[in-house]
Amino acid sequence: MTISKTKTDLSAAFATLRRRFEDGLPERSAKMLQLTGQPESNNLPALIAEAHKLAGACGTFGHAALGRHARHLEQLAKDIDSRHVDERIQALPSLRQAALEFDIAVDHALQQVTLAEAETVAELHQSDTVWLLLPSQPLADELTNQLKAFGHRVECFTDFNSCLVRLQSEAPAVLFSAVRVNGEGSLFEQTLLLQQLRKQHSRLLVFSDKDDFDLRIKAAQQRADAFFASPLDVPNMISAISELLEHGNKQAGRVFIVDDDKLLAQHYALVLNSAGMDTHIIENVRTMVNELMQVQPDLLLMDMYMPEYSGAELAGVIRQYPSLKRLPIVFLSSEMNKVVQLGAMAQGADDFLTKPIDDARLVQAVKTRLKRSLQLKNLIEKDSLTGLVKHSAIKDAAEQEFERSQRYAKPFSVVMLDIDHFKAVNDNYGHATGDIVITALATLLRKRIRKTDKAGRYGGEEFMLVLPECSRQQAVTLTEQILQAFRQLHFSANGEQFSCSFSAGVICSEQNTFTHAEQMIEAADKALYQAKRAGRDQVC
Repeated sequence: MTISKTKTDLSAAFATLRRRFEDGLPERSAKMLQLTGQPESNNLPALIAEAHKLAGACGTFGHAALGRHARHLEQLAKDIDSRHVDERIQALPSLRQAALEFDIAVDHALQQVTLAEAETVAELHQSDTVWLLLPSQPLADELTNQLKAFGHRVECFTDFNSCLVRLQSEAPAVLFSAVRVNGEGSLFEQTLLLQQLRKQHSRLLVFSDKDDFDLRIKAAQQRADAFFASPLDVPNMISAISELLEHGNKQAGRVFIVDDDKLLAQHYALVLNSAGMDTHIIENVRTMVNELMQVQPDLLLMDMYMPEYSGAELAGVIRQYPSLKRLPIVFLSSEMNKVVQLGAMAQGADDFLTKPIDDARLVQAVKTRLKRSLQLKNLIEKDSLTGLVKHSAIKDAAEQEFERSQRYAKPFSVVMLDIDHFKAVNDNYGHATGDIVITALATLLRKRIRKTDKAGRYGGEEFMLVLPECSRQQAVTLTEQILQAFRQLHFSANGEQFSCSFSAGVICSEQNTFTHAEQMIEAADKALYQAKRAGRDQVC
């Protein structure tokens, strides 16, 4: 235990030293470039000394290529320093060119470090902390009330400087900031504030009093996750924050690996696991389709050449199944011929990675493809207001779980929920407030169910839960806990506060002899309306 802790401490200390070294590299490179631009004075000894130090340090801190660049610069400077004065002056342009190439290499290397860290470092903020940086106190108060109703911790600021000072000791998971705050200039001029946010891995959402293309470009340059224009769409903003916080606590995605080299497959799995991805190695390609259909991974990483079948042939088989047509397939092979690569991709793959591939690049490449794949999947399957899956997707989930429960003889439950007197909420407080109520229940559902469970918006104010390996009593207990939490939420509109409840119907596969999932959904719906007739605000 002690040895492990010591190794951890040393690793953290080395990472800190490396970061400090990398932070100082641009300045040291600029200094060397400046030394080559003054032919009237002999700056070569200083240049040689700095290049010599960098040649050793770069390799030590994991930048071998930069070390070779610095070594070349040192040797060139020594050679020029040994020449006659006239020859030395004539050779200085070549030295300046070498220093410029080093400067470009430094910039490129640090960009790669930033990308790798963005893809491989775990999120530092797993809490529900949201900071609001807004000029309008009424808006800040309204958003604070709404966010707290969803269980988020909120802190408010009215100027950039106080927010920057607070960032020295703590950082939010999400900062929602106006472009302009009390005449202090633009958010995009606050260089230190934005740098600190990036350093702390905080997410940024931008709010503007006008929808302007140039402002959107600036927000994109700062990698903002969303841009909102006045009048603020509060439900959409709260939904965006909830999803950011929810996704920050999740794994980066599920990746299945097919490679006949077992050691290599295990290595890929370990590398991707360390980056937060859930992996599974398919050992028998004949059972591949069943495994894919059961788990529905987010990406398939497959070798192109294997003993029995080619990757292209297997991709062709996968695309024969409707439920697997959208599964991203990435070939991983030492094949260098672009024509062959394109031909293989034409048979069903989405991308091609060339072996050998180093660990950092593998993580970066896979995560980039996963992120885009999940974005497209969410657009297709998820409801824009609640972030839950849509009607058809939740019904598909019920069908898949029904088949799995039949195959493995394990129970699963279906729950139908409907918000009580929701028409009165819309009539009395407006549809925007109604949307907030719907979003609040959706957020509760996402927070209270297990990772293996599914929640969907069935329609309007009605929701459906699919709970694998869940008995009737477990499903009833869970639903009652969610109902109790929902009752405790308080909503504000038109100067009034109100709360809501829902009615729910629960059905379990053990309760009856069902032949398909549709029968269970209908039974849960009947139980829901039984709860409505019995007085609402209950689970039947």
